[in-house]
Amino acid sequence: MKARDIMTTDVITLPPDCLIGDLVRKLAEMKLQAFPVVDANGNLLGIVNIWRLLRHVLPPYIVSGDLVDVRFAPDLNQLHERLASMRNQPVSAIMNRKPPTVRPDHSVLECAALMLNTPKTVYLLPVVDESGRFLGIIAPLDLIKEIA
Repeated sequence: MKARDIMTTDVITLPPDCLIGDLVRKLAEMKLQAFPVVDANGNLLGIVNIWRLLRHVLPPYIVSGDLVDVRFAPDLNQLHERLASMRNQPVSAIMNRKPPTVRPDHSVLECAALMLNTPKTVYLLPVVDESGRFLGIIAPLDLIKEIA
């Protein structure tokens, strides 16, 4: 079984100039955790996910783990202020520009190994052709469906 056999091709993508404010709305409304960022020619430019957003919105001392007991952190107003200051920035400012990718002819086991050996903030494994054109995604559930 190959990546092309289990990938999802009907995928909601974002253009690189999509605003972070729109990203937040889409994440909440669609209950998704990540979006591929694709240019007008269909080339994969990166992935933007909820973890990358939080990394940029949460105060640095929380992201780095320097503040072990967050009960002593300033209140959520800081988080709202940081997000408000980013709302009009493009998603290209925070996306992962080098996400792990697979080709359509990669085996399902190769896909599973890549997903398992990548930081757990990877929710989508993009499938691209040799020129980098976005073809679809593989999510962990696609792997589970294959072995079920």
